[in-house]
Amino acid sequence: MPRFAPATPRSRRLGRELRKLREAKGLTGEEVAKSVRCSSSRISRIESGEIKPRAGDVMELLVAYGVPLDAEPGSSLLAQARDLREDGWWQRVGGKYATYIAYETEAVELKNYEPTLVPGLLQTERYARAVNIIGREVDPDTVNQRVATRMTRQEVLHRQPTPLRLHAVLSEAALRTEVGGPEVLRDQLARLVTLSELPNVTIQVLRFEAGAHLADSSGFALLSFERDDPPLGYIETLAGELFLESTRDLARISAAYDNLRMLAMSPAESVKLIKELSEDGT
Repeated sequence: MPRFAPATPRSRRLGRELRKLREAKGLTGEEVAKSVRCSSSRISRIESGEIKPRAGDVMELLVAYGVPLDAEPGSSLLAQARDLREDGWWQRVGGKYATYIAYETEAVELKNYEPTLVPGLLQTERYARAVNIIGREVDPDTVNQRVATRMTRQEVLHRQPTPLRLHAVLSEAALRTEVGGPEVLRDQLARLVTLSELPNVTIQVLRFEAGAHLADSSGFALLSFERDDPPLGYIETLAGELFLESTRDLARISAAYDNLRMLAMSPAESVKLIKELSEDGT
């Protein structure tokens, strides 16, 4: 059976509800596994959100727990299972960012710090293209797909009825690094000014004179989800992607982000600077 690696907020949410029903019935995972004729590890992975269960799998569990299928909460849980089986657009595209995009698509808020580049959700198409060809020997079709994926990701900023709330702290270096050349950078800066006018987008600039800070090693993202879904930290390194879920790790990156926000210019001052740099062609 296909499973997430790692689990997504929706699969974890469904798993939590199924676990609550099992515990309310006073059953162990081993007892349920015998009842529905599967391994106890499979029950555990469903409840942790790792496994994407079919509606039929959830139906068997609901019957084992004595939960009616045509009334709440059974009908809602079956609907959740059906939704999980529908592939998101990012799964069809594939690539190393597929897991992160799945989280980003379900997030309600994203806090992002970037030390050298404009964040992907704020990039123009030409800027994104320049980023995707830096130091890489790739064919045009691959580059086109990567750029199209990045542009599609940006739809979360405009989705209805609840667009993603984005708070981005950009290093001054990200505003001055000529990715794609002066003209591409100029257009990118103008794009930042335009996006900052959205009520769900806040941009702050961390000036060089702000000095040392708690995130001087790399950029990172902190995603928050609806209801009681736990937040998630994300760091991209040269060695690969890191997903941070422990309370300790989340507390550290949250503190780092608060430190950055405090040291950065206010949103109004930041937009004023970006506009000046765009008009000056700096």
